[in-house]
Amino acid sequence: MRYVVSFCMYIFVLFLSALQSRSSKSETPWTIQNRDTVQKLYGSPVSEVYRTSQNLIVTATFAPNGSLCRAHISSDLGSGITDTQLNLVLDELAPKDLRGRYKIGTFLDITCLKENAPANSSGKIVIDPCSECSGVSEDYERVNITRYGNTNQYSSAHIVFQRPDCKGLDKKR
Repeated sequence: MRYVVSFCMYIFVLFLSALQSRSSKSETPWTIQNRDTVQKLYGSPVSEVYRTSQNLIVTATFAPNGSLCRAHISSDLGSGITDTQLNLVLDELAPKDLRGRYKIGTFLDITCLKENAPANSSGKIVIDPCSECSGVSEDYERVNITRYGNTNQYSSAHIVFQRPDCKGLDKKR
């Protein structure tokens, strides 16, 4: 009886390995994933990510002609962003003379339904769903700048340019 069970197991294993061998031959050959491969699969990138000298991450979205349309600024270290750090990057990406006339500033106090955020192995909350529920927004003629958080403790910032070449960008996605 033991030999019959062993023989059946042996046949079953042979059957599975033959099946796997046949299915792996029908799949496309393994290729190295690189920028060209990803762009062939999904098209041109929606945005590009940059690291600033202030240890901030800038995710930039461009119009087809190369003009900057949007930028999302966040901390590379996962900590808050200070006014000094943020103002340096804002002045580089949206210099004051290019912003146009200042129109209005708005305080953001959005009602945020805070859910229990997942915790990592050390028990610290990884994602705060309310990190963008308060802040300030500044409207200029050619750009809108929104800072999320409190003075000297921002979680992120957004820059949105009002350019004709950026208007259809959201519709294409």
